[in-house]
Amino acid sequence: MPEAMIEQVRRFNRTVTERVGALNDHFLDLERPLGEARLLWEIGLDGREVRLLRSRLGLDSGYLSRLLRSLEAAGLVERAASGSDRRIRVARLTAAGRAERALTSAPTSSPARCSRRWAHRSSGGWWRPCARSSAC
Repeated sequence: MPEAMIEQVRRFNRTVTERVGALNDHFLDLERPLGEARLLWEIGLDGREVRLLRSRLGLDSGYLSRLLRSLEAAGLVERAASGSDRRIRVARLTAAGRAERALTSAPTSSPARCSRRWAHRSSGGWWRPCARSSAC
């Protein structure tokens, strides 16, 4: 692939990543970054073994532990030993964690919600940020 095309794809990826807010500390207007928001989603309503979270998300133990500690400190997650095998750790959402997870699955928090922050410019079809309003 020609170098110019590669650079064009990279510019596009950087622009989209910035515009959807994937790297912001307040992903989808939540009080946490994408990594923590994704972890809340993956823990799910029934909880999940920490080793399965690590495998599913492709995270190393240290990074996953830091994410879980942050969510625990925020009162969103609890970790405990599994009832069937005390060596296995299970992460579960607290009531506050379930409420925040529900925000990520509501229709108003989908990527469509993010797009309300952008206004389509009629000339050229490019996207640009709009001023924040009560509609955002």
